[in-house]
Amino acid sequence: MEESIQSEKICDNFICAICLDVIYKPIVLVCGHVSCFWCCQHSMRMRSESRCPLCQHPYHHFPAICLTLHFLLKKLYPVSYTRRKIQTQEDEKHSKLGPSLDLDSLVISEEYNVSQSSDINSEDASCVACKQLLFRPVVLNCGHVFCEACVTIPTEWVLKCQVCELRHPSGVPKVCMELDNFLEEQYSSEYALRRSSIQLNHEQTHISNSPNDAATQVSRLSFPTEENFLQWWIVHGSKYHDGVGCDMCGMYPIIGERYMCKDCTEKCSYDLCGDCYNVGSNLPGRFNQKHTSTHHLELVKPVINRNVIYRLLSGHLAAIASRSQSSPANTSPEFPSSSLDEDGVGSRSNELSSASYQRSNQ
Repeated sequence: MEESIQSEKICDNFICAICLDVIYKPIVLVCGHVSCFWCCQHSMRMRSESRCPLCQHPYHHFPAICLTLHFLLKKLYPVSYTRRKIQTQEDEKHSKLGPSLDLDSLVISEEYNVSQSSDINSEDASCVACKQLLFRPVVLNCGHVFCEACVTIPTEWVLKCQVCELRHPSGVPKVCMELDNFLEEQYSSEYALRRSSIQLNHEQTHISNSPNDAATQVSRLSFPTEENFLQWWIVHGSKYHDGVGCDMCGMYPIIGERYMCKDCTEKCSYDLCGDCYNVGSNLPGRFNQKHTSTHHLELVKPVINRNVIYRLLSGHLAAIASRSQSSPANTSPEFPSSSLDEDGVGSRSNELSSASYQRSNQ
């Protein structure tokens, strides 16, 4: 790995913080940090909100692969990228999830104007909206990349991609600084012209901090954390699908209605959350399923597994104890009533079998 990085002089911006290798099949979190597809998936928590390994920013949706970054890295580092591809394909053979999306066989639509030359140029890093060199790039949950100033937010504050029309569920995304720094260094003259042509005041009126904060607060209340588990479970416990994510928007785990394809035969079946099922889309999922619009999707009820409840409750009690010990004013933690302790969970929970299909239970 080190020899490959040195031979191609891989930019630090494009080395994954998790595997310390060149980023392969890059995904961009809502905080703007980049990692490999599988590094992100393996680092996600199956039963509560996940956090960025770099900044600890919470997120609840597994992003789609950013094809603009994928093709850019493939051109920049052909040797290392091919090596990562071979390694990943071997790892996927032993994965319970099966392979990730096969980008080489994917028909790329017209918005990806990837130049045929082996040398990179500004067309390889153009905004899908204005078609110019990306300036302060932001990546939506669907994987499409825009200039920050090109992101249009409607009055109802429901951000949708202008290309695929999928909703961006995690508030206003932050600038991907890894890509931004590379573009400013690689195309310094053109980047300077782009900076001078964009009015920052106009940009700030379209991207306000308050809606982003509000969206973050709402999303955090919809997912269990160690601190708010009891409050959350009372409201959402009956809608919780342990270890199963949505293949369209990447919600993980699914909270709410879950639809599972009865006709997909891959290791990793095709699941949708209620919102994505109602919207409908012909776009491929996160993994390499052979799902088609003719397949039948069936509503699946959650399986309430007492082991899951116990693990979440244990984390909740540990968080309370930790806060109590760090506060000198409190000498003893205020635990919940004994009806929800270990014995209570064991006696009050039904002996339900685990879900026969848990896509991401590794």
